[in-house]
Amino acid sequence: MHRKDILRKLFGATAFGLVVAVCVVAGSAVAEAPAFALESPYAFGEHQHKVQLHTHTVNSDGDHEPPWVMQQYENLGYAAVAITDHDYRGRTTVSLDDPGGHGIIHIPGVEYSADENNRSWSHMLGIMIASVHHEDGLDNRQAQIDQAHAEGGMVFLCHPYSDNVHRRGWNDDDILELVAGYDGIEIYNGRSYHEPGGRDYPYKVDLVLMDGRRVNVIAVDDFHRNPEETMDRGYVVVNSDADADTVTREMLVDALKSGNYFSAGRVSPEYPTSPFFTDITVDGDTITATVDKPSDIEVITARNNYYREGTNYVQIEEAVTASSYTAVPEDQFVRIKATYREDDRISYAWSNPIYVVAAQE
Repeated sequence: MHRKDILRKLFGATAFGLVVAVCVVAGSAVAEAPAFALESPYAFGEHQHKVQLHTHTVNSDGDHEPPWVMQQYENLGYAAVAITDHDYRGRTTVSLDDPGGHGIIHIPGVEYSADENNRSWSHMLGIMIASVHHEDGLDNRQAQIDQAHAEGGMVFLCHPYSDNVHRRGWNDDDILELVAGYDGIEIYNGRSYHEPGGRDYPYKVDLVLMDGRRVNVIAVDDFHRNPEETMDRGYVVVNSDADADTVTREMLVDALKSGNYFSAGRVSPEYPTSPFFTDITVDGDTITATVDKPSDIEVITARNNYYREGTNYVQIEEAVTASSYTAVPEDQFVRIKATYREDDRISYAWSNPIYVVAAQE
């Protein structure tokens, strides 16, 4: 599908998550058939768990041993980490085994990065995979996605700036036409050359959503070297009823697959911690987001988004702990961004999409 088609409306997609019918009201009478439904992945529990899905060790281009990396993230309060060493530099496989030497959950992962000539381009994360499929590089990206899914894993597109910005990027045509079925896109990568509150990565997220695809978003560190400067900048927060002592890898992975998490990011660990969504609820045609500290809460939809408008949002409320938005069929999807400010130091949180679909008769 070409970019000229991305503005088409998508209704009637397969339902998932929480479905809430919205009735059309004329005077005091309620129509027999609902007009549209909101599909949300969110079911907030009593606990939240930080998870890192993109980090490196000496097994590719990082400076530290795998057990050391895991231990550092444990010290920072993480529940789980996926070590995602590259599959290039003469290697066609990486170790997916738990390196040990830590007390948190290890999630098997890889960063698909090489083509048949061992060049680096259009990277992807394979998460919770059993093996690394690496044969034909560029021609094999779809096969890597398909194999990851066959093994019960997930795939996320990495640092999705355009390839005219960096050789590891994804241009618009490739992100729409080269591959399909990926589970999500990095909305923030702490090692990449972009401001977490900027337009670059959200542009690609909204491009894909407006094409009618269903994807979630993740924020990551992409850690390689200096932990004081580069750890704990981007991560996801999983919602769960299980506490730190009882949560399991299977619980975390199920939440990642369903979208029951949000992403958080900041430029540096010296910046304030990101706002946390404490609840995202759907009631009829209204979505309400609650955060743990006063933040600017912005709503992004197919009508107003980073791809089309840049910074012209459907709705923004400043310095609030809760904000509600009433959806309309033309929205197609609703994303929520929270921005916390301490003078010129800013941190962010991003929800996964809530979808607006035609209600079933």
